[in-house]
Amino acid sequence: MYDLNDLQSFAMVMETENLTESARLLGVSKSTLSRRISNLEGILGQPLLLRHANKMSANDAGRAFFPFAKKILDTAKQGKKTLDHLQDEVVGEVDVTVFSSFARSWFPNEVLSFLDKYPDVSINLRTDSILSHDIKSDITLWLGEIKDTHLKAELLGQVSCGLYISSGFSSRYKNPETIKELEDLPWVNLHNLYTPSDELELCHNEQGMEAISIPRSRLLSDQIGMQMEAIVSGNGVGILPDYMAERREKHHPGDLIRVFPDWQLPSLPMYLIYPYGHLPKRIQAFLQHLRTGAVDVLV
Repeated sequence: MYDLNDLQSFAMVMETENLTESARLLGVSKSTLSRRISNLEGILGQPLLLRHANKMSANDAGRAFFPFAKKILDTAKQGKKTLDHLQDEVVGEVDVTVFSSFARSWFPNEVLSFLDKYPDVSINLRTDSILSHDIKSDITLWLGEIKDTHLKAELLGQVSCGLYISSGFSSRYKNPETIKELEDLPWVNLHNLYTPSDELELCHNEQGMEAISIPRSRLLSDQIGMQMEAIVSGNGVGILPDYMAERREKHHPGDLIRVFPDWQLPSLPMYLIYPYGHLPKRIQAFLQHLRTGAVDVLV
């Protein structure tokens, strides 16, 4: 209902009883100061001050309203101090969006360890496989190239990927001796880590670049876990982030076999996306937590 600038202008004039001095203290022109007081009087429906050249004094209405104006200004000031305090404490909610593949990956443990460290923080987590142009989350953790965004996009590093088969698949099919022979094998292509395409490029330090055709899957999922389980079950050759395969090896040795380890797929960039400017401590803390945690999965 009331504009705080109008209330502040009125209160200052009440204290100084001088238009010029009040304008100087507030850092505004006398015309701006007069307009603010007139705005307040218009809202209240009656004058508050008596004007005498450069001097102003309160009428009955002004004297009656002044304590209420001061109370409103003091309450607003206290509210600002409370919010400033929140900026300095790791408390409150953090809205986070992550690339869907991270839902079953290293990310859940990072979230849980952060919550253990900061018991006054809560996290609202959602996953997505398509990066929205209108990001509303406090923090977005993304895998893959991103288009122009009005938010800050911080490149954390690159995630390497490789071709994998299961030990059971290896026993049923002859291991390919050349890259082109991969085209004759069954493929698990449930998750498009790369832009959907019928072609996959691999690079060798000495032999250069080679492209192979891969079949499109009739089943697509944004959950990389389904891709890994289908490969482990022996359904074909498939792409996995190397860090996921390495973690699988620790818990289930021999489940996955790297195919053509000397051939590299294009690495995928990992980004942290968040607003520009000063951020609350809880967001700063979680960003730093993710920077530290992501080191283990980046190359």
